[in-house]
Amino acid sequence: MPDLIVPAVLAALVLLILLGQWVVQRRAQSMRGQAVPPALWAAFVAERPAMALDGELANADSMNALIEFGSPNCSACRRMAPVLAHLNAQYPGRVVHLSVLHHRALAQALRIMGTPTLILIQKGKIADVFVGITPLSRLVEQLRRQWPEIEPITT
Repeated sequence: MPDLIVPAVLAALVLLILLGQWVVQRRAQSMRGQAVPPALWAAFVAERPAMALDGELANADSMNALIEFGSPNCSACRRMAPVLAHLNAQYPGRVVHLSVLHHRALAQALRIMGTPTLILIQKGKIADVFVGITPLSRLVEQLRRQWPEIEPITT
């Protein structure tokens, strides 16, 4: 009987981890279709004031962006940095990093439970949410699908 205690505890831990990941994913996906909160739009404009000055962002309804919530001490966020830099080169001004440390109230309002969390916005609505490390190919595919009118810059 004592020989089964360790495997049972390990199996319970694995199940708890999987349940936690499932909850994070479900909460993130529940944001789909919602309008961009005014606080998120304000944070985006604060990070990219040139787009607002150019008239590209008349209001939140015209917003097309990929916003990453990350943390400086998050290793997954550091691994996503080159992917986001590549996307920022293809879609200049549309990819923004917001630190959960500096935008804590906004992250709590959006119920962000894990970093990195990427929020894809199309015409002022949350089109998709990605939690964790997301491959570049998947992000490029989603951006092309969600932003057909925006031509990426090829490098």
